[in-house]
Amino acid sequence: MSDRSILITGISGFVGGHYSSFIINNRKDWTIHGISRSKPAWDFLPGCDTILDSINFHQGNLLDENNTLDVIKEINPDYILHLAAFSSVAESWQQPRSAFLNNTNAFLNVVESVRTAADECRILSVGSSEEYGIVTQSHLPLKEDCYNRPANPYAVARVAQEDLANIYTRGYNLDICCTRSFNHIGPGQQTKFVISSIAKQFAEIMIRKAAPVIRIGNGNIVRDFIDIDDVIRAYDAIFEKGKKGEIYNVCSGAGSTIAHIVQIYSQMLDLPVHIEQQNDLIRPIDNPVLFGDYAKLARDTGWKPQVTLEESLDKIYKYWCKKLIEK
Repeated sequence: MSDRSILITGISGFVGGHYSSFIINNRKDWTIHGISRSKPAWDFLPGCDTILDSINFHQGNLLDENNTLDVIKEINPDYILHLAAFSSVAESWQQPRSAFLNNTNAFLNVVESVRTAADECRILSVGSSEEYGIVTQSHLPLKEDCYNRPANPYAVARVAQEDLANIYTRGYNLDICCTRSFNHIGPGQQTKFVISSIAKQFAEIMIRKAAPVIRIGNGNIVRDFIDIDDVIRAYDAIFEKGKKGEIYNVCSGAGSTIAHIVQIYSQMLDLPVHIEQQNDLIRPIDNPVLFGDYAKLARDTGWKPQVTLEESLDKIYKYWCKKLIEK
């Protein structure tokens, strides 16, 4: 793949930064365009200024259909990585209308613009493991042919986005692949996501001598945590080798409880802590267990995860230590 252009929606976020860095280091003949409501400020990327200088940034809101059409018509990209999203499950319970309308309408404006203005473009629509909802033990590990039974407003929006992708692929012949991405983690993620929150709390205990208390929601839920570097390689592999119209799990294939994550950090740092459950962090409905099977992605693209959970947790902890020391 050479002399290609990619448009990354929601480029200013966590995944957009890591993917931009990957392209600059591995796809040197690609031109990167990004659209977001605010300019990136990636303090978690080495060589951030160089990366920012390499990006053609388009400030805009994807809910503005005319602006979205103008940007896509101007760029005529070969690839679109659609990351822009209202991405917090917890916040979707507080703002269900915003979660649904933002995620579905933004995606609809992107695919409509491609349908009317782009010649040939492969779209990667990033979805979520939350689409599966509450499943029984017999469905684990989750495969792409498992039913969807979304259990929160965010997940409902992601299912609608995936359904729209299916309609535009079958009805309008657009080239769209979808992911159901499990909980990706890494340096730079906001603390509204659980691993980043836990890592920051451990860093504050070690550096600022905070009380050895880790505050979490439900410590017994099981999630499939996958390192951001593996996620980025998966997205790149789908652009290159994924099959049109297909859905791919992007996951590690293993599940861990939140309490186990705390235990790993405690052992890694030789730091005994007390876990304090925060009722305000517990959701009205929560999926007790979610972990996936990546066999389909491996079969179609050759991708497999490479970063261990311990390596990933160590990177996140070091990021927070550096950030706290610099303050």
